[in-house]
Amino acid sequence: MSVLPPGARLTPQRRAVLAAIGRTKGAAFTAAEIHKRARKEHRGLGLATTYRTLELLRETGGLHALRSVGTPSYVRCHPEHHHHLVCISCGSVEETELCAAPSPAVLERRYGFSPQAHEVEIYGTCRRCAA
Repeated sequence: MSVLPPGARLTPQRRAVLAAIGRTKGAAFTAAEIHKRARKEHRGLGLATTYRTLELLRETGGLHALRSVGTPSYVRCHPEHHHHLVCISCGSVEETELCAAPSPAVLERRYGFSPQAHEVEIYGTCRRCAA
């Protein structure tokens, strides 16, 4: 699992959260699910600590918050540029490097807009569920 940003302490509580996230593979998860799993390793873990740890990981690119309808969820990912394919049937999440966003040069030339970042999530049915 991704490490915390420089200067962030790796407490036993955060270690339990990181271990719980590390056991997720290719599926979205909620903060409550991670909290429940992490409490099996560290009974004293508070929900606020779980949320703060998730936010630290999101800020450093180790997690991505999915903007889907319903309960907010997260997915493990790497910090390099990529997007997500989210299966609405089984909940699996796959990373893709394909990007349909216009280049910064096009946005600057056409709209006078200087982009800093963008996010794309594509919702549909994965190969396993479509079969």
